[in-house]
Amino acid sequence: MLWLLLATLDAAGLGESSFDGPVPTEAPQQVVTLTNLDDPVRVDDVEVRGRRGAARVPPETELNGAEIDALGAYDIGEVLDRIGETLGVGDEPMVIVNGKRVANSAVFSGFPPDALVRAEILPPQAGALYGGAPGQRVVNLVLQRRFSSYDGRMVGSRPTQGGTSSLSADLRRSAIAGDNTHQAGVRVSRDSALRADERDRGHEEEGAGAGAITLRPRTQAVSANVNLTRSMGQWAGVFSLNGQARESRPVSRLGADIVEGRRQSESLGASAGLSGTALGWSVQGNMNGQASRSRDEGFANIRSENQSIGFNGSAGRTLMEFPTGAVVANLSGSLAGTRSILDRDQVRATTNYQTGEARGSVTIPLSKAAETGTGRVLGDVQATLGGSVRQSSGGDGDEVNAALVWTPKKGVRLNGLWAASSDSVPDLQRFEPAYFDTPVVVFDFQTGEAVEITPIRGGNPDLRPPRSERLSVTASIGPFTRWSLAANLGYQRTESTDGIGALPDLTEDVEAAFPDRFQRDASGRLTSIDFRPLNLSSTLTEGLTSSLNFNLPRPAGVAAHEATVLRVSLNYNLRLSNTQSLAAGLPELDRLKGDGGGVSRQEARAMLDARRGRWGVNASARWQDGYRTRRFGGQDGPGDLITAPYTAVDLKISFQMTSTSVRAANADEEGGPRRRSAGLQLSLEVSNLFDARPEARLGDGAPAPGYGRDWQDPIGRSVRLSLQRRF
Repeated sequence: MLWLLLATLDAAGLGESSFDGPVPTEAPQQVVTLTNLDDPVRVDDVEVRGRRGAARVPPETELNGAEIDALGAYDIGEVLDRIGETLGVGDEPMVIVNGKRVANSAVFSGFPPDALVRAEILPPQAGALYGGAPGQRVVNLVLQRRFSSYDGRMVGSRPTQGGTSSLSADLRRSAIAGDNTHQAGVRVSRDSALRADERDRGHEEEGAGAGAITLRPRTQAVSANVNLTRSMGQWAGVFSLNGQARESRPVSRLGADIVEGRRQSESLGASAGLSGTALGWSVQGNMNGQASRSRDEGFANIRSENQSIGFNGSAGRTLMEFPTGAVVANLSGSLAGTRSILDRDQVRATTNYQTGEARGSVTIPLSKAAETGTGRVLGDVQATLGGSVRQSSGGDGDEVNAALVWTPKKGVRLNGLWAASSDSVPDLQRFEPAYFDTPVVVFDFQTGEAVEITPIRGGNPDLRPPRSERLSVTASIGPFTRWSLAANLGYQRTESTDGIGALPDLTEDVEAAFPDRFQRDASGRLTSIDFRPLNLSSTLTEGLTSSLNFNLPRPAGVAAHEATVLRVSLNYNLRLSNTQSLAAGLPELDRLKGDGGGVSRQEARAMLDARRGRWGVNASARWQDGYRTRRFGGQDGPGDLITAPYTAVDLKISFQMTSTSVRAANADEEGGPRRRSAGLQLSLEVSNLFDARPEARLGDGAPAPGYGRDWQDPIGRSVRLSLQRRF
């Protein structure tokens, strides 16, 4: 950037004096007018422009405005979700805005997608430069300079089988003026109940009143949020306020009785943060608070209240410059305190717990691509060393990690990650109140029948701190050619001791290992299962992941809003091993062979996002290979459960009723026509297009109880109609 600053100074008239008269030959005083680096600068007939919002490193993949609109998202949050699904950036990428870290990036998730100029997926090495966790990817959101909108949406959905329906409405206000933004929204929703007698499940055989059991409870909710960001010189402030109220009315079997429950919850949260530069460090800090209360009546009379306050902050800077690049240090930490009050059966208990964490990392460039010397052979090599310590009422924890990113040539990347950790137990997993959840159907191997049970969920105060070691190696190529062809292949291995997980599928081995988790009546009929988290003695998983992405090339000279945008993503995962020991002294279970609850060995997914003019299409297909669940570990038998392969397809078609006068009167950041008008947008979405349902048989070929059409998935195919308009 130094050469750009010098060119700017020269273009601004460095030799102009601030007074009339001869210019002294020594110690001249000069008035220098700095121009905006976003504006063009002409030097010797060369025009140089700094790209607004650019990150520290060039993006690996970039989505422009037309490609963002083709995702069919309602807000930036949905854009990030879709990017994660199609481009494989991980479940929780770090989000930066206009090339910088912000104190709370979540405040931008409610803005409309056309508030974005572009979205950049940065290469793996960017995570270390911005202070992310090892292996965490970075997404750079570049916002419009100016933007203003009022948006509303109404959504209604219903299964093609009928029996239940959902209705929701959203209103939001969004505005951007340079670095100052504000966004406010409100949402209300209502889901009607789906009763057992509205599906063919043989409820007549389950006793009087069983048809009133709700397969999906009646639910209504309202939420609201307000987000503000403000520029304060070299600093930027952010403020967020959100609240939600929710009520549901489940009807479930509790022992021999049919019970109607009522669950109510309210929550209010607020946060305030600052980001800027101090003493050469890029600093971000955010204070947040949350208060919530809930009431559960019918199944159990439980009232709970929670108040929490916390702070998280981060800082990063360049420590020194090597010929290969800058050595960057990043520090981050968090502190939180929570007070929980639980009132159960007129017994009141108060719990206070605190958590704290500190993390640090150093990124060292080992080699830099060059035309001669070592850089010509090795290309770019970057190493990151890091660690963390954690302390909470659930125990202490620590982690050490190392990552290596090697780019031998442009478009080819190799990434390695190793980490070993001893974690503390999350407080929510320890102290969340126990509650009865929506009934589910399980196959009981002991009786050979399918039963509808009431699951128990919540926290487990007896959890032990887990220990784990993980290794990940990924090779990526692309994007290449006009099709932006990109592919990657990765290997992951995780080994843990006392890992915290959910109860495996019900088998004879699992029930023998955890007999107190299963409740049966006097006749031996299973009535409830305790699904609260538990410690598994040991677990080992290994797998391969792969993906392929490409775009349809656009003809030269065609405007972005007139060309066809088409992006395709293909993902395939292969599990190489999945073994676990439920408790000390018990044999190891091979889940790929069906022990302790089987898992599918292969999974695949294909996604397509396309748009042309007023029309948009979004489609996805997911496939899961069949698998076996053994009744007794170590051997196949006639009483095993064999689940068939499963494929589901989702399709969404949208149409924009464009107002031509509005399109012609507005321009976005790139100078093209406005991407969204005040016209009505209609979207028709069909989930599970071919109405696929989970199917299974027993090891002897007989039909498996509980796998009829409406047992495992009573919803099936559903149709969703959305009406969206900008005012």
